[in-house]
Amino acid sequence: MYPLQLAVQAATLGLLALSIGWLLRQTGQLSFGHAAFQGVAGYTTGLLVIRLDLAPVPAILIGILGGTVFALIVGLFVVRSPGVAFSMLTLAVGMLVWVLLTQSRELTNGFDGMAVPFDGEVFGQQAGAYINPVAMWPVVWIALMLAIGGFWWVSRTVFGRRLTAIRENEERARFSGWGTYWPRVLAFTLSGLCASLSGGVAVLNQGFLSPESVFWSASGLALIVAVIGGIGSVWGPPIGAIAFIALQSALSQSSQYQIIIGLLLMVIVVVARGGIAGLARSVWTWVRGLRKERRDA
Repeated sequence: MYPLQLAVQAATLGLLALSIGWLLRQTGQLSFGHAAFQGVAGYTTGLLVIRLDLAPVPAILIGILGGTVFALIVGLFVVRSPGVAFSMLTLAVGMLVWVLLTQSRELTNGFDGMAVPFDGEVFGQQAGAYINPVAMWPVVWIALMLAIGGFWWVSRTVFGRRLTAIRENEERARFSGWGTYWPRVLAFTLSGLCASLSGGVAVLNQGFLSPESVFWSASGLALIVAVIGGIGSVWGPPIGAIAFIALQSALSQSSQYQIIIGLLLMVIVVVARGGIAGLARSVWTWVRGLRKERRDA
């Protein structure tokens, strides 16, 4: 039961890490505020259930839609900003959402968090059953696989290649007659959709919302996880989430686990810049080359 709960946590974190990692990979833009979209999706779901007594499935779907629309609105204003300015703007948006959630006690219960009493069925089971990781695991696994598959497909479309060209040389893309603003807005919105999906599955699993889930450190943790896993492939950030949760669990009795994770991040950045995914790809290439040499010999 406990390993399965860790797997659910890793998959949920993997969705958020994937949203940040894919955006960085495709556009070169580093966001420190994607946890805000996760939080907006979760809190929208919770408020719809509590205030309007909405059924779980439509509440979660509308919550994910709300987080995605919020990402679109934010993207319209921030994607024009380059480099550090973009990162600081997304950080500011995330902190603004956190302040609003903590100060609106009559709606969100502030720092105390908000319990979400789901009442109804989700995929043929009572929504409350998804607190159990045995019931939740297939749902979060399917959500993660759909996100990975979706981003993998988008990355290989003409749109994905155009994003790569814009990332490599925006001026050249403009001279080629391509618009650069709307592709970046769409990419930002898609990454916000993935972060919102993370918020939807998280509130279903936990039945509780906390403003800490939208604090800047939540986005920072997802970024660390994405770097550990490697942003060079769509499956890198989820692999990083699995490695991080497993390491955190193994070191849970130690008060120095944050130092160890920090050192691990430094080693990966210096030694294996492609993260775990990049390291695995290099090893696989080496093994294939070794096999080919043996066959030729």
